[in-house]
Amino acid sequence: MSTEKYRDITRSVPAHELSSATLLRLPSIERERPVRTRLFSTEALIRYMLWTLSLVCVVFYFSLVSWASEQVNVPDVTGLSQSEATAALADAGLWGTVEGVRISEYPEGEVIEQIPSQGERISRGDIVELILSSGIDGVEIPVLIGEDQFEARSELERMGLRTLIILLPSPEPEGTVLLVTPPSGSRIRDAYADDVTVTLYVASRIASVGLQEFQLNGLKVAIEPRYTTTRAGDVSFDVARRLSSLFEASSAEVDILRDSRERDLEPSEFERRAALAEPELHIILTVSDSASDSGITVRSAMQDDRSTGYLVYGRMLDNQMNVAFQSVSPFGQAGSRNTVEIVLGSSADLADVEYFETSLWRDHVARAIYMAASPQFDLSLDR
Repeated sequence: MSTEKYRDITRSVPAHELSSATLLRLPSIERERPVRTRLFSTEALIRYMLWTLSLVCVVFYFSLVSWASEQVNVPDVTGLSQSEATAALADAGLWGTVEGVRISEYPEGEVIEQIPSQGERISRGDIVELILSSGIDGVEIPVLIGEDQFEARSELERMGLRTLIILLPSPEPEGTVLLVTPPSGSRIRDAYADDVTVTLYVASRIASVGLQEFQLNGLKVAIEPRYTTTRAGDVSFDVARRLSSLFEASSAEVDILRDSRERDLEPSEFERRAALAEPELHIILTVSDSASDSGITVRSAMQDDRSTGYLVYGRMLDNQMNVAFQSVSPFGQAGSRNTVEIVLGSSADLADVEYFETSLWRDHVARAIYMAASPQFDLSLDR
């Protein structure tokens, strides 16, 4: 029904006579909506988007490969500060990373070495390692306790410092750094850097010295522990006491030529007491005050010094002590006095002083001396 007809119907019926029934009889006006046709199905649209994304990734990958494979010349960044060097490398398409700090006469923070060096051709995006100067104040020993020995050693060598590894029996994981001398936080200056060795005390599973039973029936042993002031106390006397117990367990007769309270005895008094003891084996224990005497040294008046080298726990010390005793002559002659002097280390060497303070070290050295000396006098052995 048209709009005009609808209006005619409403005009012919008064408004007050229109009822709901009348209104319901009026024809409804409906408009049909056109059906929309989709250009792409959802599945096709998803495939198109995935294909486009894949194409973008492929183009980006080949662009990146092309960029990275491009060879560039390494610029010279020595003499620049760290920030200036990394900026210059970035301009050349390279990355700069600090690999260490080294003692030098150049200002602190200045690049003193680069790897690769200037002019070498490398791929864009490669890393250039930078070594910085520590300046005139030197370098500070970092905190290394608890680190792996190889990582700690590499870090120190990047700083231009020499290192020494010393093994200590410990329940800690093997290779763990237990102690550092000079201690962490110490500053090493350029003036004496070449004379400094950083000692790393590292945990080891090496077994302690095993004791062999010797037949030293009636062997007369005199132990002469000369007193030297150290922060670790009377080191030579403590080693003498431990060594005496070992010899006595093998039925030797032992005299310690002073007691713990005698600290000012003259060499002549020691000689007088040694003559009264009439020993077949006379062992002199002393601590040097010279830094050149670091480590254990076995000496005899009849032969040049024989050094056992730096102190190393475990079988190495035992073997070195045996070699040292075998080199001393005359030795092991029954009925005569066989004298040997053992310098336990130096009170001027920080590494030795750290050892002196360790009860385990004192016990180990006493055992090593006992194991090296006893075979020379054991009646059960064919010599």
